[in-house]
Amino acid sequence: MVYRVAKLDVQRWLDGIVPAWAAILICVALGVGVAAALRAIMDTILPGAAPFAFIYPAALLATLAGGWISGLGTLALSQVLAWRFVLPMSVTLANHPDQKIAATIVVGITCLAVIAVGEGFRRTARHALEARDDKLKERELLYRELQHRVGNDFTIVSSLLDLQRRRSNNPEARDALERALSRVRSIARIHRHLYAVPGMEQVLLEQYLTELCDGLRDAVLPPAGLSLTCDCAPVMMSRARALPVGLVVNELVTNAVKHAFPDGRDGTIMVRFAASGDGWRLTVSDDGIGLAATGGKAGLGRGLIDSFVAQAGGTLSVAGGAGTEVFLDLPRDAAVAAAGLIGG
Repeated sequence: MVYRVAKLDVQRWLDGIVPAWAAILICVALGVGVAAALRAIMDTILPGAAPFAFIYPAALLATLAGGWISGLGTLALSQVLAWRFVLPMSVTLANHPDQKIAATIVVGITCLAVIAVGEGFRRTARHALEARDDKLKERELLYRELQHRVGNDFTIVSSLLDLQRRRSNNPEARDALERALSRVRSIARIHRHLYAVPGMEQVLLEQYLTELCDGLRDAVLPPAGLSLTCDCAPVMMSRARALPVGLVVNELVTNAVKHAFPDGRDGTIMVRFAASGDGWRLTVSDDGIGLAATGGKAGLGRGLIDSFVAQAGGTLSVAGGAGTEVFLDLPRDAAVAAAGLIGG
């Protein structure tokens, strides 16, 4: 409620657009307009009844919208209009000048109290809104600092793994370190994309997977011979689910590059995400030598993939033959159409 009142501040809306005096006049016009509208409705039922009744809400509204000066202006102008147009219709006050003056004075004094209360509430609301904005800015600053430090940690870990890989003379150790380095770098890319904007709980999967494939194309594909394409429906997905989906893509593409195209043969790897039946399907396919020819060995890569699939809340299936297709099926609520770009 306090924040809603603070957002009602018309002067703040118009700051820098019109002069301060013009904003005050707009607030006065708003208050008097409300009073006149309510009076017109009342006069259709009981002409002249309660001639000053609607001055109070009008003055309060003008005060909340534009400050105490706007409230005073609304009070003064509303009383003039009531004296000129409403009081002559009043059965009780029309023929009693002394009572008219007394009633006007009493209404003025009590309305001043209403304006004072409204101004106090308005200032409290503004202070509360400013305090909240300051906390949000501080939180965003701390968030960015945290993400910066996490990014630095990824860089340090990558440097240490790369240094150890270069120093190792054991081919198996070098291969293991190279795979670990690739995973760390992929997680770092995913982290930079998913956590670039504070408070963003949904990501555009099309952009996310496209950028991920661009990074993999530069990091794991040889200079020539292999191509990696990405075709993703424009859907939104939560960060919590998009992270393991991206890690699955990273592992499957890396495995395809390493095992499906021996002896430098050419080929294509395809990443696709689209609606499928009652849910969504991520497909990573290649036209390599096929799963049977690679031996289908399970190792750390498959163990990681199974873990990521569980985190994503999906199921994994594999189709062999002339090449390999791996499918990650997700439930319907895993993603939603982005801005109505696709049917749902």
